[in-house]
Amino acid sequence: MKETIRARITRQDYFKTKELRRKCHVHIKVVKKHDIEFLFARYRRNYSIIAGFATAFVLMFIASRFVWSIEFDGNYIYTDYAMLRFLNEHGISTGDKVKNIDTESIEKAIKDELSQVTWVNVRIEGNILKVSIDESKADELHSTTNDGNIISGYSGVIEYIITRSGTPKVTVGDEVSEGDILVENTLYVPDDYEENIQQFQTQAQADILIRTQLSWDNEINAVYADKIYTGRKMTTYAISIDKYVISLGFPRHLKEYDKVVNEGNIKIGNLIALPVSVQKITLNEYKENEAEYSEEEAAAILNEKAERFIKHLKENEVQINDYHVNIERSGDKYIAHADIDATVPADFDVRKVETSDE
Repeated sequence: MKETIRARITRQDYFKTKELRRKCHVHIKVVKKHDIEFLFARYRRNYSIIAGFATAFVLMFIASRFVWSIEFDGNYIYTDYAMLRFLNEHGISTGDKVKNIDTESIEKAIKDELSQVTWVNVRIEGNILKVSIDESKADELHSTTNDGNIISGYSGVIEYIITRSGTPKVTVGDEVSEGDILVENTLYVPDDYEENIQQFQTQAQADILIRTQLSWDNEINAVYADKIYTGRKMTTYAISIDKYVISLGFPRHLKEYDKVVNEGNIKIGNLIALPVSVQKITLNEYKENEAEYSEEEAAAILNEKAERFIKHLKENEVQINDYHVNIERSGDKYIAHADIDATVPADFDVRKVETSDE
């Protein structure tokens, strides 16, 4: 009767059993090999494979000592490009050594210099620098002056006011001008006999809405270069290593073209990003013809821009009561002007919305 026993032993112990097997007339069958020593033993004569493994290991080790990717999360007001430019201005970029990255200093710089950031966390995961932030809304930006008073950013009529801290200087229905103090940073507290009044300094806090008139201006050129696509396309690839790009093809026989680049980093798992990315480049050829907008076409473009601006206002908690857009041609341009009847927070900064419309 034959008896079968399964066991797991090291490679060294396996070879030690040779004499014992001979004496005991035991046959040993290797079912599976899963040890790096067996792997190297199998390919011990194929030095190119061993060298490839060694090279890959060395490259992974070197790559893990550098930051090869920067990722952002939670940023809406500040775009990825703006955040990346900010880091570059402070000496942080891909290719930096991980040990030279001071995450606390980066967090402090972001908090001190980016006024709309209310919370930030900077960390290194593998060789990826990850920056997570929270941003304030536009109506929370400049709520108080340096001395703690709340001032009006607009001329108009107070429609709503709730004071949480400080002394209100206006009530609903009052007309105010830009720069007026709406809530003072001082609390006046009378004593029990209401003879003496004590003053306490505080930080003024309040929710205030002002009905005011906003304006919006934009323009476009009447004559423009019209792109007519020929239908000829080309797809090529490139390899990007840090700041260097190696093209694997060239746009032959294409004169003028639009270029769309899709780039992806090569990663090992979720934590190791290799300093290499592959770019897929799509080229779409076109020819330019000079054309001129009709009044209807210009009006459609400018009205769409105005509607985008109104949409941005609403997204920033601005109530639109009414608005009117006037469009006229002046020389070689179409010019648009809008008068907007709106109810806005007292400290709302409309310039932020105008910038986002560009």
